[in-house]
Order: sequence, then C-alpha cells, then structure tokens
Amino acid sequence: MGKIGITIGIFVLIILIIGGLIVYSYTQISVTLTDVSYHSIEWEAFSWSVLLKLGLNVLTGNWLGAAFDMISGINLDLEFGLYNGGFLPVYIPDLSYNLYINDVYVGKGYSKIEKTISPGQTKKIDVLQNFRKSSLTPAVSNIINNNGVIDLKVKGTAYFKLFVIDIPIPFESTQSISIKDEIRNKLNAEIQRLKPAPVKTITSSVKSFIDRLDGTVKDLDLRLPGTIIDSTYRVGPGTYRYVTIDMPCTGTIQGGFISNAVLGDDIKVYLLNQNQFNGYKNNESVSTYYNSGKVEYGTFDVTVNADNYYVIMSNTFSSFSTKTVQLEVAVNCR
Repeated sequence: MGKIGITIGIFVLIILIIGGLIVYSYTQISVTLTDVSYHSIEWEAFSWSVLLKLGLNVLTGNWLGAAFDMISGINLDLEFGLYNGGFLPVYIPDLSYNLYINDVYVGKGYSKIEKTISPGQTKKIDVLQNFRKSSLTPAVSNIINNNGVIDLKVKGTAYFKLFVIDIPIPFESTQSISIKDEIRNKLNAEIQRLKPAPVKTITSSVKSFIDRLDGTVKDLDLRLPGTIIDSTYRVGPGTYRYVTIDMPCTGTIQGGFISNAVLGDDIKVYLLNQNQFNGYKNNESVSTYYNSGKVEYGTFDVTVNADNYYVIMSNTFSSFSTKTVQLEVAVNCR
C-alpha cells in the first residue's frame, strides 16, 4: 500500500503540475489588435455629372458626407498580435470577431491562422478587412461627425489548442485611423482627370470645389482707410443682398469683394444712389456708379456726392448656387 500510495501521490502531483501549467499558460495568452492602416477605398463609377452632383450636395452640408455616397467599400489592413507567455506551445486555428466602427456594430470578421505559438513568442497576423457599403451605412454619420476618423474595435473569442484542449481567450481592442485625406485626394484626382475643356463657368466650379476640399478660402484684406464695412454675406440663388452707405459729403467710396461658391464663383456687384436703387427694386433698367459684371472678384473707387448709396451683391442669374461674398467698403470725404 505504501508504494501504491506513493505512486498515486506522484501521479496526482504530476496532474497538478500539468494542470497548473495549463492554467498559467491560459492566463498568459493574449490577442491584441496592434495596428490599423489604410489599404484602399472602393468607389462608384466617376463621371463629371456625378462630381457636379457632389458639388451640389456640398452646398447643403459637409462635403465628407456627400463623398460617402460615392464609396462602395473600405479596405483596411489589420494587424493582430498573438502572444504566448506561458510554458507550453499553443496552436490557434483561426480568429473570429465582431467589428464595431465608432461603437456601431458593422459585422463580423474571420481569419484563418493555423499557427503554433511557442512559449514566450509573439506572432503578428495580417488581415485585409473589407467593409461593404451596406455594413458601413449605420456608422457613416458617426464617421462624418468624427471628421473622417474611424475608431475600429474588434471583440471576440479566440480558441487556442493546448494538446487536445480548446482554450477560449476573449479579446477586445480598439485602434483609430483617419480616411479623410484619402477621400479628399481621390476626389481631387478625379476632378483633374475628368475636367472638361476650359469653359469659364466649369473651370471656376472645379477650382472652387478643389479649394473647398483643401480647406482653402480666399481672403479679402484690403485694409482701406475709412473702412465702414468688412463683412461676409451669403447670397442665395436667384436673390440679391445689399448694404447701405450714408454718404454725408462729397468724397470717395472705395472697396472690393471676393465671391466663393462650390459651383460657379461669379457674382454681380453694383454701386447705386438712392434713385437708382429705387428703380432697381422695381426691376427697372438703371444706370450705375459701378457695375462689375459677372466676376469672381473686383475693386471699385468712385467719386460721389452726398447721398444714400447701396452696394448690391446680385446672384439673381444663378439657379442653384449660393455665393459667399466677402465685402470691404471705405468712405472718405474730401
């Protein structure tokens, strides 16, 4: 009995040691999403009419939101780190996980691994993850509100094999990536590729659209002495806006303007006295102190007598494009 008891004790001890090694190895296995990088964006077919439609959508909101209508899929390179800090080698057949973009569930991911990880070893697994438009749709508004940044979270359970035992290892990781610049660069490239032969209104539209995507806004800074107006005005399609100048003396009215829009920067600017303005409001043909014609920008320097004067910014010729007009006006008596 003594030998049998010793044998049983040794056997139990061996079982306990092996069990302890298994338990310890279980606690030392981890799965982490270590990196996310841009791979590619799948786009709908581009045409000039599509780009002009995109430009119209920009008028009502964020260009990034309008651009997402043209995306059919996004491909990201995911890098997983599999770490075995235990004493025993483990085998991992595959990875399955749920995908969340900015905390919105967008689908499942899967990668076939079939690798053995030795004790103390870390293995990197690269996965090309595709997000179709249908799965992205619930998260698009969140991406737009996050200025094009994708916070990608993966959450799942990896099953490592230790001998014949399946060991479940829960994992959850988040990485961030911005796709805003990639979208903007693609749109700029397509605008240049598809741009028609030079036509004034179209060329102006393209230039303005690129400026908008680049975040470039032309700035008017005349710094005229006697400046009384230095403001920006939005002039809707088919309308006009005006500012009033009370000229108390004989002198000069000087100024300048720059118009910005997504489609067609042109604006018409007039300088009228009181009688001329009364006729203009009644759709009469009137003479002017200054008439810019349809232009993107201009300056004026007019000598006038004491009277009420009006600077009119007219967008009545446009059917759909809202103009943003920077206007500076200075008044000086002689």
